[in-house]
Parts: sequence; structure tokens; C-alpha cells
Amino acid sequence: MKETQTSAYEWLDNLKYSSFHTLIIVLLCLVLIFDGYDSQIVAYIMPLASKEWGLTPVMTGSLASWGFVGLMFGTAIFGFLSDQIGRKKALVIAISFFTIFSGAAFFAPNYSVFVALRVLAGLGMGGAMPICITMISEYSPAKIRGKAVTAMYGGFTTGWILAALAAIGVIPSFGWRPVFLMGAVPILMIPVLLMYMPESVRFLASKGRHEEAIQEIRKIEKLSGQEPIDWKPEHFAITEVKLAGTIKDLFTPGLIKMTILISGTYFFNLIVVYGLASWLPTLLVQRGFSLVKSYNYGMVQAIAASVGAFIIGTLLDKFGRKRTLIAGYLIGAVSLVLFGFATSGPVLMAAGAAAGFFIIGTQTTLHVVNGETYPTHIRSTGVGFTYTIGRIGSFAAPLIGGTLLAAKVSFSLYFVIFAIPCVLCACCVAGYKTAVKGEGLEQITKTLAKNLNS
Repeated sequence: MKETQTSAYEWLDNLKYSSFHTLIIVLLCLVLIFDGYDSQIVAYIMPLASKEWGLTPVMTGSLASWGFVGLMFGTAIFGFLSDQIGRKKALVIAISFFTIFSGAAFFAPNYSVFVALRVLAGLGMGGAMPICITMISEYSPAKIRGKAVTAMYGGFTTGWILAALAAIGVIPSFGWRPVFLMGAVPILMIPVLLMYMPESVRFLASKGRHEEAIQEIRKIEKLSGQEPIDWKPEHFAITEVKLAGTIKDLFTPGLIKMTILISGTYFFNLIVVYGLASWLPTLLVQRGFSLVKSYNYGMVQAIAASVGAFIIGTLLDKFGRKRTLIAGYLIGAVSLVLFGFATSGPVLMAAGAAAGFFIIGTQTTLHVVNGETYPTHIRSTGVGFTYTIGRIGSFAAPLIGGTLLAAKVSFSLYFVIFAIPCVLCACCVAGYKTAVKGEGLEQITKTLAKNLNS
């Protein structure tokens, strides 16, 4: 074994892309495919469930909103749990929650039971997200972190595509209930994760579990074809100031501004995303499109979002975080207005694809910033907390949409109203105090602390 003066964290940040990184991205991507499916499928059953149970527009919107209540709390709870018991264990628990309770919605006899099951499923759906973001952020090489995070998180929007395909292929022939039973399939992922998913080296080291951290690095060396290094506990020393590891730490002088700005960006962004996602099929049906054709629009938007996330993530690594995010949000706002005023099918499809590309795609790349802002011992807590605040927006969006429809606003005005939060997202990003491009996680922590305290 060779000697080294490099810290384990620098070694991880500078590691060349290898089959190890592919393994991590694929496993986490699969988790988020199922997560995205379970979170989005409710949008496709809203018109039919509303008719079956005789719901008002606001109650129909709440079919989606109550799931977001679970997502909101799950994001915070599992983010904190991940920093306490480990990324891997917390992820397995989260998957168990969203698969079991999503599948159980198949049997829901009425609105109240359905809502309760969606809240419980939402706990797991929300919980998986910050853990996946944290995990990929801690293992990605610094120079391609934007691409790696967005490639992994593209699984979430791929899940939206699968939800649309399931809606097209299943609902017209078998009704809306079977698509929830399909949501229980990811329980089969748990044995795979237990066998192949590594625990975070940074998490293990932050807990003083150096021998376990070295064991994980040995696996990485083997998969990456790297010469083994004689790792010692001193290679895992953390120079950052160690805080208590609670939500209070997110509001210390070095982090409070970024916590507020990232939370605000998520909040406004998710208002737009779920103002579109929850009501788009219903809005298009009201405009005269068939139910199946309205599903096609949702699928095109999801495909564009997946492509957009990866391309914008690539630009993030090349041009830095701030400029790329601001441009994405502003172009997204314009795309949404164009969608609202489109008069022909092809133009509507193109504008919808552009809205998915920039609005949902840029929201995905925001996870890159979130995953690299906080120090290791509160990374999942920080990601979970800020995303939880954002989830208030996802809860409010379907209700806002239902209220607008109850007030009989025009199709065009609906989308103009939801374009406004895109501009507010750009304003939040403009206040970020760092324009990261290729730095290691520990270096970003130091830079933020220096900039925000100056």
C-alpha cells in the first residue's frame, strides 16, 4: 500500500469517474424513479376520483396536497434521521414507507382514507429525496458534481414519465386504482440496496467510525481500479467547526442567509412545478382535449424535464451555479406564459416541453447547490429542512390551482400567475453568496463561512 498526504475527502473529490460512480447513480436513480412515479401518479387520477367521490375543485386539488403534507414532514424527518443513523438505513426505511402506503391506496374506500394513506406514503417519498441528494453529493467527483446530481435526480422525472405511461395504458381500461398497486413494486429494491449501496464515507468519518470508512474506501479503490492507500484515522480529520448537528445549526451566522435563500428558491419553484403537475391533465381536459391526450402532454413535459435537468446540470459545472440557475428560471417564466397563450396543439406541446425543460429541469439542478452548501454532519438535515420549506409550496400549489379554477380564471391567466414565482426564484438565487464551479465540499463550506461572515 502506498502512503499519501491527501485527505480522504480530497481523494473522493478528485477521483476519476468510474464504475463505482455509475453504481451509485444507477441505484439512487432507481429509487427516485419509483419515488417520482408515486408522487406524480395522483395527478392522473384526480379527474376520475373527483367524479367517483363527488369532490369540489378545492377538494380535488387536496388529493395531491395531502400527499405533499407527508412529503414536507418526511423530508425534514428523514433528513435529520440520515445524519443520525446513516444514509443507507434511513433510505431503506423511507422506501418501505412510500411503497407500502402507496400500494395500500388501491383499497381506499373513500376520500378520507385515501388522504390518510397519501400522507403516510408522502413521509417516505419526501424522505428518500434528501438522502439521495446527500449521498450523490458526497460521492461525486467535484468537477462533475452538477452532472452527477442531475443525472441521478433525472430518475425522479423519469418516474413522472412512467406515471404518464401507466395512466395511458392502465386507467382507460382498468380504472384508476391499479396504478397505485403498481406503486408497491419498489419494495423489491430494498434487498438490492442492502447488498450493493455503500454507506457514506463522510458520514462514517463524522461519527468517528474510521475503520468502517476505510472499508468503504477499499471497495471504491477496487471498483475504481485505484492503487490501495494506507489510510489512517488522520486522513479523515475534519477542519470545519463541529456544531451540535441540529436544525439550529442551519441558522448560525455562517449559514443562515443561504438557508433562507435556498428555502425561498425551493418554495417558489415548487409552487410552479406542482401548480403545473397537479392540474395540467384537468386543465387540458377542460380546454377540450381527451383525457388520454392530456396525459401525453404531461409525459412530454416530464421527458423535457429529464433532458433539461442533465443539460442544465452540465452547464452548472461549466458556468457556475448562480448564472445558470438565474437564466433557467427566467426562461422558464417566459415559456410558461407562452404555454398559456398557445392556440394550436403543436405550439402548446412545444411551450409545454420548454416549461418542463427549464422550470422542472432547473429545480432539479437546485439540488446540486443544496447538497454542497452544508457541512457533512448536518448535510442531510440542511437538505431536508430547506426542501421541507419548499414543500409548503408544493402543498399550496394544488390548492391555489383549485381556487383559481373555482374562480373561473382563464387558461392563459392561470399560467401567467404561475410564471410569477419563477421570477422570484431568480431573485433568490441572485442573493447566493457563492458561485461554485468544481470545488470540493469542504472547500465550499470554508468559502461560505468566510463570505457570509464578512
